[in-house]
Amino acid sequence: MMCSFVRLRKVAKAGLLGLSFLFSLALQAQDDGFKAVPILTGSTAYFTRVTAGQYQDAPTVSPLLLLPLGDKWLVEAKGSYSDTFSKNAQGNYNGTIAYGMAYGQIDYIANRYMTFVAGRFTTPFNIYGERLAPNWIRALQTGPLTSPVTSGSALGGMMRGGFPGTESLNVTFFLPRQRLEVGGSFQQVLQAARPHSSGVFMEWQPNRAPLTVRSEYVRSSGTKGSAYWIESVYRLSQIPSLRRLELVGRGEQFFAASNLSAATVKKLGALGKDTNEGDFGMNYYLRSDVRASACYGRQFVLGRNANLWTVGMTYRFIMPMLPQGGAR
Repeated sequence: MMCSFVRLRKVAKAGLLGLSFLFSLALQAQDDGFKAVPILTGSTAYFTRVTAGQYQDAPTVSPLLLLPLGDKWLVEAKGSYSDTFSKNAQGNYNGTIAYGMAYGQIDYIANRYMTFVAGRFTTPFNIYGERLAPNWIRALQTGPLTSPVTSGSALGGMMRGGFPGTESLNVTFFLPRQRLEVGGSFQQVLQAARPHSSGVFMEWQPNRAPLTVRSEYVRSSGTKGSAYWIESVYRLSQIPSLRRLELVGRGEQFFAASNLSAATVKKLGALGKDTNEGDFGMNYYLRSDVRASACYGRQFVLGRNANLWTVGMTYRFIMPMLPQGGAR
């Protein structure tokens, strides 16, 4: 069971202030079993996207620093940098650079069931934002229609954890024998019109097949409407020549909020109209850390149907920043 106490707000810029000081503390951190070392991990990617005939090329890098301070404290900081190239009205390619900090937080691990967090962090709402959003994890590179409905980041404090379960049932409704997880989320925004959002999710991995089925539903009380998606991922590991290949399919719908004025619909853009979408794709793992991906989607919006194509590659890196580590 998870609970959070946050004050949500938009953050325009964030920096890695004080990390050099924290890094010096990490060098001195000792414990009695294992010595934790700072790790730089993350991903790089290059994707070409074609949306309704408009081409975009986007190289990106997303570094993540994990900085342990003893055996109770952990600093996490994730940055992002991208340079998106697309054609302008004259037919020339122009690049648009975007960079920033996705999150920067400090965690205090009280015990195996409870962690306290402070800083800017990914909002723990349903499963996509925290578990599936990174490009080297997500099965489809196009994000689901539920993503814009909720606030993706929070600034403040959070207490999170769980309760011990049994072999048959864990709290947060995880059934290990059936490999089924079911849960729900609630979010209250404390600014502007103070909208709230609620959601439910599930994920199932059957024992007899290399298959994952997952789904989310989100509803907002404000102007952002509601949406759901259901996705299945099948790894062809039972066929030796295709064991590195993964097939993905996702169906989703977005329902615009009722009673929207024409001006509000225009301001909301994609969030102002009902949308249906179907996506199909495949991932091929050249290595465990290198993946080629391709997907096609068809989006149905009143008066604005579109084809969505994406092809590219991701590379996940992980680099210990000190030579020592492990058992002493």
